[in-house]
Amino acid sequence: MMRDAPSKRRMVSRLVVCLAIAALGLEHAACVWRSRRTGDLAAIKAAGELRVIVRPGFFASRVVTASGESQTVMLRHLARRLGVHLRWVQAPRNDQLLDWLARGWGDIAVDRFAPGALRRLGFGASAAVDWVDDLVVATPGSAVWTLSDAAGKEVDVQRSSLRWRFRNEIARVFPRRSEIIAVPEEASLEEILARVAGGRYQLTLTDSGVLDAFPGRYRLKVIGPLETGRPVVWAVRRQNTVLKAAVNDFLFAENVLSPGKNVQACRSLEQIRRAGVLRLITWNSPTTCRVASGGLAGFEYRLALSFARMLRVRLELNIPPPGTDPLAWLEQGYGDLAALHQPLAPGVQRRFLATLSYGRVDLVAIVSRTSGIPGVIDDLGAAPVAVDPLTAQLLRLMPFSIPPALITPQPGSDMLRSMLAVARGTASIAVIDSDTAQLELADWPSLREGTVVVPGCALRWVISAAAPRLRREANRFLEANVRSGSIRQLKREEIVRPGRDWNPRLEIPLGHLTPFDALLRDAGQATGIDWRLLASIMYEESRFNPRAIGPGGSAGLFQFMPATWVELGVRNPMDPREAIPAAARYFKQLMDQFQGVSMASRVAMAIASYNVGPRHVADARKLAAKMHLDPNVWNGNVETAMLLLDNPDVARRFPAGVCRCRRAVGYTRRILRRYKAYREEFSVIGSSGL
Repeated sequence: MMRDAPSKRRMVSRLVVCLAIAALGLEHAACVWRSRRTGDLAAIKAAGELRVIVRPGFFASRVVTASGESQTVMLRHLARRLGVHLRWVQAPRNDQLLDWLARGWGDIAVDRFAPGALRRLGFGASAAVDWVDDLVVATPGSAVWTLSDAAGKEVDVQRSSLRWRFRNEIARVFPRRSEIIAVPEEASLEEILARVAGGRYQLTLTDSGVLDAFPGRYRLKVIGPLETGRPVVWAVRRQNTVLKAAVNDFLFAENVLSPGKNVQACRSLEQIRRAGVLRLITWNSPTTCRVASGGLAGFEYRLALSFARMLRVRLELNIPPPGTDPLAWLEQGYGDLAALHQPLAPGVQRRFLATLSYGRVDLVAIVSRTSGIPGVIDDLGAAPVAVDPLTAQLLRLMPFSIPPALITPQPGSDMLRSMLAVARGTASIAVIDSDTAQLELADWPSLREGTVVVPGCALRWVISAAAPRLRREANRFLEANVRSGSIRQLKREEIVRPGRDWNPRLEIPLGHLTPFDALLRDAGQATGIDWRLLASIMYEESRFNPRAIGPGGSAGLFQFMPATWVELGVRNPMDPREAIPAAARYFKQLMDQFQGVSMASRVAMAIASYNVGPRHVADARKLAAKMHLDPNVWNGNVETAMLLLDNPDVARRFPAGVCRCRRAVGYTRRILRRYKAYREEFSVIGSSGL
């Protein structure tokens, strides 16, 4: 059947665009026939890919967000959190982004969108990815100096930008439509600025994020702001509410807990003691660190916690995001000690400082019950073997007669991912440690344990090469605990006979964090607060017990004081249906008191305010300013001032007076540490599992 001429022209145009993209060498952009799919998150997971529509010039852009990461990196992290592949969909024109999203050719559209404009156009807006100032900029030699001077002048701007970025402000400065000169939609945002810098255009509109990343920004003249502090958001289809909630939870946690918030420093023992913090890099896994009845448990976590107490410092939990090698994190200075509960190849031990052995495990084969594979050592060379990257390094050194065909998932994958590969049929055998097998096989009825592949492998902690004295202290600690039997007892408690992962009295469903996950998610979506943070506060206050009674008349899941629950309109603080939405609203009110502060510090200050009241946090900010610390930063600044306010003589010099502020600092640290663990174990849509 012959196509009509317009159809032929469209096909030729499409092929030309694809060839042009290939010629430009844009490795991220794939020329594919677009398939329509408008389903929500379940459809995305079923398809196994998240399709992101991006503007021209997106991959060459140097724009970074307030978290210090580019949107490209953030979207990769999002796809990993969702457990799907990321597919970039490169639009050749800026004005095609929302049209392609509506047609189902992508799941998220990424540009410098304003939330109000997206809602007017019938799309959903994510939480803020960044905050920017919208600006009028001019060519360096322009006679325009103020916004008043700009009135009546021609401004070159894309019509798409007027629709979804500048609509609210444009009429104030450029009231006549004749002043707007439409720029071709194929031009990138950076190209437009380059044309202004070169004098081809006199005026244009942009935002501070793009301008800061523009190489010639020092040659452009900033005339004035159209709007300050505007959120930059991503676009989703309005009906995709589950995807929007998942994206919002991801962005909230990313802004509070992202790697950019961690301090990179290879520290000595003296520096660790001065800072008062030991940073532990570990997995979220049954043998290392897991959530049990809302609290934190796990053999390695508890052992490292005891070590930190011996050093008289607090323990900070650093769990690398998906796709990140934990030892690379250690090497980059994101932690002081890695406890992974895995045998290590000699090369790894030479690269770092390894402690003495504090236990041994076997590496065992795991096979499907229906595969018919006996699971002996000789079979490793005859079938695909799923292993994590660290185990793969060790197995490659073993003298197998037939080297096994090792399948290693992405960097940072642990042994549970290897088991999952066998359960899904993508591998015939998995090799994992015997402790993980003992804890996990009961929950995998389709799998069974085969032969021992490598017996008696030593378990060791790995320490940064910058801290030889820390290794000496760790060896002293481990040797004493092996000799006393404490490690043997800890293994009995956490691996041989582990405690239940949920409280049967509270009837927490298997795979849920709390008995109230649905209520927490609804409250989180209504307020823009990650439900897992609300759960962490709830655990700290009541251990998920809705009938908990505290001192002074505090009651319920969030331990509202009588005056607070009256103020929030709560009739029964012990009713989760009332208490959870009210707590989310109250926490949002506390966060809103710290405008102009980064999300990470806003959340920390709001948590401290929940414990001791916002007036004491305000006092700490005043004290921080007097000490020449930053009153807008929690870590090491307002946090330090709060510790000093614990002294009554210091606190009485400030309006709120005496405060148990040291407890508030510990309270905040515990909640954030637990929130970090909750984020790793429970997915962005609120369920546990792989």
